[in-house]
Amino acid sequence: FLAAFLLLLGWDISSRTAMIRKQRQDLSLRSQAINSLTLLRSEGERSENIFQAVRDFLPTSDQLISFPNAMENLAKSSQLGFGFSFNAEVPASESEPGINYFTLTSSGAYNNFINFLKAVERGKYFVGFDLMELNKQDKDFQILMKGRVYSQ
Repeated sequence: FLAAFLLLLGWDISSRTAMIRKQRQDLSLRSQAINSLTLLRSEGERSENIFQAVRDFLPTSDQLISFPNAMENLAKSSQLGFGFSFNAEVPASESEPGINYFTLTSSGAYNNFINFLKAVERGKYFVGFDLMELNKQDKDFQILMKGRVYSQ
């Protein structure tokens, strides 16, 4: 009788030990899942803050109305002639900024043109140029630039 009791008790202890191990594994997995979720939430908040900062960096499409004037002021301060027109607009989406294509014409000395480009680079607008064409006329240059300015 005692041997059967000890055998039954040993089997009960083994099954409870296995159950405790299983519960510990489940608890460990749940703890890892909670830690991952917490990390994802904090990274999500951080990425939202970064996304908002980038969004704030770019002007709204309505604010681009002053872009031609800003470019003209930079050209004049660099002693260049100036002509400007917007060509096409690609509206912003959730994941991509808006793009406004433009054509800029100018004339003046080469060094003044370089100063103008440096001023554009330091300016408050995020601008990219697709085409820059310089044609020498006497001691000055005729300049044609096609580019884009980004917006929210």
